Amino acid sequence: MKDQLPGFVLAELFSNSLIDTEENYKPVNKDLNKSGLSYLGNYEKKIIVLVNDYENIYLDEESLDFLSGILNACKLNLAHIAIINFSNKALEFPELKKEMKPEFLLLFGITALQIELPFAMPDYQVQQYNNCQIVTAPALNVLNKQTPAAKTEKAKLWKSLQKMFSLEK
Repeated sequence: MKDQLPGFVLAELFSNSLIDTEENYKPVNKDLNKSGLSYLGNYEKKIIVLVNDYENIYLDEESLDFLSGILNACKLNLAHIAIINFSNKALEFPELKKEMKPEFLLLFGITALQIELPFAMPDYQVQQYNNCQIVTAPALNVLNKQTPAAKTEKAKLWKSLQKMFSLEK
């Protein structure tokens, strides 16, 4: 059997070490954090990934693997972000800004108007608002398909992320 558990699952299983190494360990799942919002990740780089998954606490495994690939391409990982599931708690941008002070906001399957931004925006447009760069895109499970249309959408997302995170082309 070659199945492996994702890193975030292993971190949860072994969040309380048997040996105190005196390192500043931060658990991956921050259900109890200063903001009071439940999210997955360590949020080290002030990046919020807002998803809309009615069937899972955060994301299904396939979507999480796909998101991890996207993050890896951007030289990021789960430690840098906070994944918040909009279907579990409908949030408004003013609340997110006040509680978490994000610098980057990626919306997958959620429109700007759904989070009470004062404007609509097309997918993949990098929008600066209130000291936060925002991008909207289709849901991860829509992007994570092996079709020509999905490939085109992934290319558009990649161009947006290159611009948002100032990545070399």
